[in-house]
Amino acid sequence: MENAQRRGLARLMLRWPQKRPALKARFGSDARLAELCEAYEVACEAASYWDKSPSPAAPERAQEYRSLMVATEQDILKRIS
Repeated sequence: MENAQRRGLARLMLRWPQKRPALKARFGSDARLAELCEAYEVACEAASYWDKSPSPAAPERAQEYRSLMVATEQDILKRIS
């Protein structure tokens, strides 16, 4: 899922422009960071899906995925610090 990894990286670089150099530098050499970028992308996509869903469970599911996004962001920040 290299494409999902790159999309996740792109999202993070838009979110944190000041951290772009660190993200770019580590992405190519840190397989775990690439996996976290992929997980971030998947969580973002899932939150977006549930935000648009008419399901009664949608708000709860969207919040769960947003929580995963925050947790993944924290893990990523630790890796690039």
